[in-house]
Order: sequence, then structure tokens, then C-alpha cells
Amino acid sequence: MPNRTYELRNLYLQQSHYCAEETGPYQRPVIQWPATGYWKRFEPDAHLLQQVLSDSYEQTGCIADQIFGSHKRRQYTDVKHLANLLSERAKLHAQHIRDIDDRHREIQEKKFGVEINHTPDKAKRLTNLESQLLQLEAQRRDEELAFWKDSVELRQKMFEAAGEYRAASHRYSVFSAVEGRHGR
Repeated sequence: MPNRTYELRNLYLQQSHYCAEETGPYQRPVIQWPATGYWKRFEPDAHLLQQVLSDSYEQTGCIADQIFGSHKRRQYTDVKHLANLLSERAKLHAQHIRDIDDRHREIQEKKFGVEINHTPDKAKRLTNLESQLLQLEAQRRDEELAFWKDSVELRQKMFEAAGEYRAASHRYSVFSAVEGRHGR
């Protein structure tokens, strides 16, 4: 297991071997992302951030691109970022539910073993196991509610950002069409 403190301390100090992708000779990455561990989950956002902050975008020279192109690309990046956040939260939710289900299954197996074996403390053990099952069911409900609460805001922001992207795309296409009909 890598030393997380070392990774964090060197996050901004190290150059190319922490980068998810090599950049050009004159382009230094804005943030260094370790290639392994938990930081690997941020890789999609690292690429988006690098795109937003890079000067490598080639403009087509058309007026529509000069006026609306950067706004359209920014709105698209916002939608992608929100989708990444929602995806990360959904993966975390799925992992929590799997863990709860695994523990539930283990306790069910123990409970079955206690039920078929006659031991002096059978009633006490069954009560304890049933209590654990109830706690796991409560944890599952809490996780479902927490996921809903977390995702509601993200989903709302995603719809707003998608609307803004659509509006920016529409402005871009309308201006491009006018420019195409009347020349540059």
C-alpha cells in the first residue's frame, strides 16, 4: 500500500511520472495526479481540467467560433464534470450497498447455523444476530437516502448545465448558419 502522505506531499512537487498523460514540452500540467490509488478516480476530471486550462484549442477562424465557441466548450465541460461527479457517487453508493448486502448475507448464514444447532445460548445469539440484521437494514435505508440527497443536487445542476449547453450550442449554430449564408 503506497504512502498516501507521501503522495499528497509530492502531488504538486513531482512532474511527469504522476501525470495521467504527458503534455507537450512547453505545457506543464496544472495539477499532478498520482497514477494509482484513490486519486485514479479523479482522472476524468483531471483530463477535463487540463482541457479547460490548455491553450491548445484551435479556432476555426469563423466568427461564430470566436464569439460563442469558448462558452459552448465551457458549458460542455461543466456537463461532463457533473456527470463524472454523479458517476463517482453512484459507484460509491453501489459499493456501500454491496458491502451491506455481503454483511447481511454473512449474518443470515450465522443465524441459520445457530437455528439448526441446539446450544444453551441459542436464544441470546439469535436475538443478537437479528438485531444486527435490523441495524444493517437501517444502514441500507440510510445509504439509499444519503445517495438520493447527494444525487438530487447533482442531477439538478446537470440539467441546468445541459440547458445552458444547449442554449450555447443553439446560439453557435444560429450564428454559424447566418455567417455561412452571408459569408465572412
